Amino acid sequence: MKYTLIISLFLLASCATRKVNTDSTAVVNATETPVIARKINFNLTNDSDNSIPLLIPSVMSPNLSPKSSSAVTLKVGQEILFKYKFKKYLLIKIDDKIKSGDNIEVSELLANRKKELGLN
Repeated sequence: MKYTLIISLFLLASCATRKVNTDSTAVVNATETPVIARKINFNLTNDSDNSIPLLIPSVMSPNLSPKSSSAVTLKVGQEILFKYKFKKYLLIKIDDKIKSGDNIEVSELLANRKKELGLN
């Protein structure tokens, strides 16, 4: 019993003292430098007469009310999805083309995206 306790403590101590690099600027290998995701503040607007449910994975699931605007802050690379007949589709992926303070008209974007995907 005494030896099992000592061995258990030794194993726990060795796990706890293992150094984990938490420096976000550390270089993973010689050819790779880390990229820190930039956040962009912008508005999602809905000029239509219908509510638009959206999905933003790991962030929120906003429901844009008719004739409304909603301020969001998302990281570059974040996806905004929409559902159509129980399937999820990409509406837009946040990139550097979107500037802080931009207004993205979601009802128009949604109609165009559905047409692109042949969902109408």
